[in-house]
Amino acid sequence: MGNPIWPIQPAESPRPDDAWPVLSLFAGAGGLDYGFKRAGFHPVLALDINRAAIATYKRNHPNAKVIPVDLSTVDPATILDLWEENAGGLEPVGIIGGPPCQAFSSSNVHQSERDPRRKLLENYAGIIDAFATRYAIDFFVIENVPGIIHNKHKPVFNEFKRLVGESGFEVMSDILDAGTFGVPQHRRRLIAVGVNRDRHPDTKLLLVEGDCQPPPPIEKAIMGLPEPAFCARGLERRNIPHHPNHLSMVPRSPKFTDGSLSVGNSKGLSFKVLSWDAPSYTVAYGHNEVHVHPDCHRRLSIYEAMLLQGFTHSYQLEGTFTEQVRLISDAVPPPLAEAVASAIAEALGYGCSDT
Repeated sequence: MGNPIWPIQPAESPRPDDAWPVLSLFAGAGGLDYGFKRAGFHPVLALDINRAAIATYKRNHPNAKVIPVDLSTVDPATILDLWEENAGGLEPVGIIGGPPCQAFSSSNVHQSERDPRRKLLENYAGIIDAFATRYAIDFFVIENVPGIIHNKHKPVFNEFKRLVGESGFEVMSDILDAGTFGVPQHRRRLIAVGVNRDRHPDTKLLLVEGDCQPPPPIEKAIMGLPEPAFCARGLERRNIPHHPNHLSMVPRSPKFTDGSLSVGNSKGLSFKVLSWDAPSYTVAYGHNEVHVHPDCHRRLSIYEAMLLQGFTHSYQLEGTFTEQVRLISDAVPPPLAEAVASAIAEALGYGCSDT
């Protein structure tokens, strides 16, 4: 299976002095932040509550400070204090984040009006207001599932827009397919950008899909990789080939050997089979039910799923196998994030000689 490649360097290079500082909320695996960094921004402070997300962020973004914070209950003044304690005198130009989307996802059949995650947008709005008041930030970004603007959840999103509107922001939003930015999967996501009306009164930000239509097939990302290691008690990292996340579940189901799986089968939730010559279905997994490899003999490895999300070989996820599945399922594809960040930088004139 080839020799392991050790060590893999962190994804982040040294921070340039002219990078634009941002605050990252609900940082997760850091895909949104990674894309913004590639577009010239510097996530100075990142916040999340998940243990595996924090460990992953620390590994891949060594130039940022990441702190465990429960963003469902924290007071905005506390976030201001954390920024001032950790930003070294830098003033943020914006806030980026992707609040947990399960409360608004169409795949969640147990949605509840009492789901505490529905309050996260309201809390996000409070943090935006605090930073707009203290620092007059230029923008904010939210990434979420399209379901957040559907009839059942639209009042929640409209209330969020009302709150940030009172804080001085004009909100522009659209649903973009990450696949059009070169990610080998169909992944439709809502992107909402708020621009400070006082600081940028005439700004017209266009959120448009990329030029890669249709998305590239998965063979461009994962064909030719060695077989992964399978989860086993006592497995050491040095015995995982090619990449520390090239790890898959043991294929115990008889479906992997009895011929019942067929290439490109999209029926059901548990055994979606990929096809080499087509993009992946949306990377969204539950109960470790990662999509099935197009050769039908096993599920994808975590590393293969990362590549389908647009992460580079240098990126690594931390945590248990189950935690890694959740991290990659919730991640923002970095190419989509980079495109959004570049559009913001261009619209707001960052880096231009007359700013």
